[in-house]
Amino acid sequence: MIKMRWFRILFTLSSLAYSLGEELTIFPALKQYWVIKGSTLNLTCRHNGTPATQEHTLSFWKSNTQISSGSDVKVNIFAVPDTQDITRTIRTLVITKSDVQFSDGVPYKCILGQNMSNFKGEAQIEVRVLEFQSAEYNIAAENEKNLMPVGKKLILECNASGMNPSDTSFTVTTKWLKVSEGNKQFLENSTKYTIFTENRTLEILNPVREDAGEYRCVFVFNKEDKASYQEVYSQPFNVKAAPKIETHDKNKNLVQEDTLELRCTASGFPKPTITWKKDGQALNQTERIHPKEERLVIYNLGFDDKGEYQCIASHGEFNDTASATMLVRVKDKLAALWPFLGIVAEVIVLCIIIFIYEKKRSKQLESEEDAPDAQDNPGDNRAGVRRRN
Repeated sequence: MIKMRWFRILFTLSSLAYSLGEELTIFPALKQYWVIKGSTLNLTCRHNGTPATQEHTLSFWKSNTQISSGSDVKVNIFAVPDTQDITRTIRTLVITKSDVQFSDGVPYKCILGQNMSNFKGEAQIEVRVLEFQSAEYNIAAENEKNLMPVGKKLILECNASGMNPSDTSFTVTTKWLKVSEGNKQFLENSTKYTIFTENRTLEILNPVREDAGEYRCVFVFNKEDKASYQEVYSQPFNVKAAPKIETHDKNKNLVQEDTLELRCTASGFPKPTITWKKDGQALNQTERIHPKEERLVIYNLGFDDKGEYQCIASHGEFNDTASATMLVRVKDKLAALWPFLGIVAEVIVLCIIIFIYEKKRSKQLESEEDAPDAQDNPGDNRAGVRRRN
């Protein structure tokens, strides 16, 4: 009885020594690993132990068949010394399988040894494959505020194949999110959104242009089991909206050699691109002209830069475009001085006229002063003459 106990203790210690001496780990560290059909499967097996021998060969196996490199599979192995123990080596085996299919949803094993019948250790992971059914909604015209009539609902359904409803080896719950400019916003029940977990649907009430964007459903597997917890994101559900100009600058009056800056913003999903035209001709990048999406800058304005400028929002998903027109006027840089110069000119002309007039009048007075005095009364000379009868 005592010998049996000692044997069990020695067996336990030897097993512990082996597990400490030859560490074999597979990543991701999950019991079940869900991947999406058509995506890429990456599995990593790491061995930390004694230097490699034939007994310490690493290999991946799929359904009792060793995996080797091929047209859609890449197998790579790396070995580096353990920095904490130079007598040990860390070897990493990586397989990459592209275009995953349902047939790839099987258990995978990483073994430490020569083959499946002669190995010293193994690690296993079960791969499951999902296929989501995504959808797209083109429901927003350029001039429409509401995507649908008031009171209507937009329903997004998250359907997936690859899960057996009777399989009790996992649990799954669903949540929804909206992706906006790279930011994820998880949605909750509100006056705008209603989430039905039973049939994995999302209802959007009274959808407007602001509701356009990318939506995704998320399958949360084994929420209560940390060893098997995983979130799988579906392909996007695209709620599309045609381009629409939201804001743009008004007409501008500028002066020669000024800098022109015009702004124009547009909404829509997918995000529209903005191009610029002047008098119907496309504007290209030059040293002076810089058309950059929502902003147009022209340096050192000249008279040739005046005209009608147009920002145009477009996207290949839609046939229609949206545009806005802005009129630019360019004045002479001395234009502000012309009224002042006119007044100065008028004053100068008036001064010249006054000067000429005064000069002529002065000459006239001088000539009158120099002329001989005329007789004041000629009849007085005849007063002393006697008349004869």
